[in-house]
Amino acid sequence: MNGKKFLVIDDDPLTRHLLSDILCSIGEYQTDVATNGTFGIQEVKANNYEIVFTDLTMPELNGLEVLKEVQKINPRLPVVVVTGMSTIDVAIKVMKEGANDFITKPFKIKTITSTVERILGEKLLLDRIGFNGNYQESIERLNAELFKKLQKINLLQAINAELDSMVDNNKIYQAIVAMASKLLIVQEASFGIIEDGYLRIKKAIGAPEKDIAITTPIFETILKTRSHYLANPGEINPHTGRALSYSFISIPFLIKDVVFGLLNLANKVDGSSFTDDDISLALTLVNKTAMRIENNVLYEIIYNNLVNSLKALVISIEARDPYTRFHSERVTTYALQIADVLNLADEDKDAIKFGGYLHDIGKIGIKDGILLKPGPLNEEELADVRLHPIIGDNILKPLKFFPKERQIIRYHHESYDGSGYPEGLAGEQIPMVARVLALADAYDAMTSSRPYRDAMSHEQSVEEIKRCTFSQFDGKIVEAFLQTPTGRGELLKVLPSSALGLRDERVIEYVH
Repeated sequence: MNGKKFLVIDDDPLTRHLLSDILCSIGEYQTDVATNGTFGIQEVKANNYEIVFTDLTMPELNGLEVLKEVQKINPRLPVVVVTGMSTIDVAIKVMKEGANDFITKPFKIKTITSTVERILGEKLLLDRIGFNGNYQESIERLNAELFKKLQKINLLQAINAELDSMVDNNKIYQAIVAMASKLLIVQEASFGIIEDGYLRIKKAIGAPEKDIAITTPIFETILKTRSHYLANPGEINPHTGRALSYSFISIPFLIKDVVFGLLNLANKVDGSSFTDDDISLALTLVNKTAMRIENNVLYEIIYNNLVNSLKALVISIEARDPYTRFHSERVTTYALQIADVLNLADEDKDAIKFGGYLHDIGKIGIKDGILLKPGPLNEEELADVRLHPIIGDNILKPLKFFPKERQIIRYHHESYDGSGYPEGLAGEQIPMVARVLALADAYDAMTSSRPYRDAMSHEQSVEEIKRCTFSQFDGKIVEAFLQTPTGRGELLKVLPSSALGLRDERVIEYVH
């Protein structure tokens, strides 16, 4: 042992001992443990530690309170906060309070090891600089500045991790405003995109969410220089045209060297002006976010091109059979109504919106002689038709984009009692999105005419669906369907307003 020690403060014995074991395995270090914040502070007063690890949520003294007490005892002692709440708000809060880092549960050995190595390296550097007694005051100030910069680096790493998980640009717009307002501690923050001569505000905190004409000289300068604009008290606010009583900064988002949007920050809580450090931090945040948005835009272009190609394929399939024309569009509409009643997640609704449209894409592999046969199919022909879910799944399988949509395509002919096809799944084995679409598909089939039979009425179709509850259909989904406009008999038909099938809009005719 080299006499150097870590301290772990946690009221949970399992976490306490697990973290202690990991720390002991890193090198020749001793690890002390404390069962709560009060005991932990006593240990800090009585011993010299290299790093203190403290849980965030504890009785008596919580992690932030422990952090503040440690700073009073030894401002140079690194503190790492351990938490089960892995949100950017928690990260910002603990880092702004002075923590050197934070680790989320469940933690990995690699994460603990890299955190320890980095903090010990930083601590060694600061200790070496601080030993020059001739310039102690200057060096202490430098140490403090270095410490703040290290904190910002750690915080930005957390922000990067949060942004990297986002694929929805609207969520990124919300996140950038929330992050910037917390990082720079401002009362007003907004983000907007440049469109048709206006700054279209997508998210605002403490500022109005209304579009702004970008015709002022200030906006023209930002667009021309592609650089940030800083206004101090007494200068003109480009949004309102009035003199500012506080500091304001507008930072452009650049995509392919073109101004895509603007992040606007104003009115620091402490009343001060924006410093160079503030601007540097905001620019780093904006640049990282712009890269994420650019990647998402590129992904959306590729995705939409692929979607439109697949939709065109569906149109060609339905064009072969006039009796099923617009079938996929109607089924999707009915299924989305059911999804709304069930309050399914947005991810599931998006899958239904696209997967519903593609659910019969596998029929491209079925012969016209079978699909267009004017009478009932024989057993051999039925066996061929029942291959279309597998064919459709195989069409999408190489694309890697559509896991839930593939579930809809493959399993929309499964029955709740296990009597369906292609795999004979039953009950909860059948994915929810496929169960929803199965009912919508069946309703449209019953209410549509075929060469060998007339369409059933809405009332007849509803009675048949009720009769098949818990045999063909999930009871919960039947109940939800009966609460929809279609289930209540209010929806007469989906008009072919988007005959090309390449738009999301649907024109609905209701009967009251």
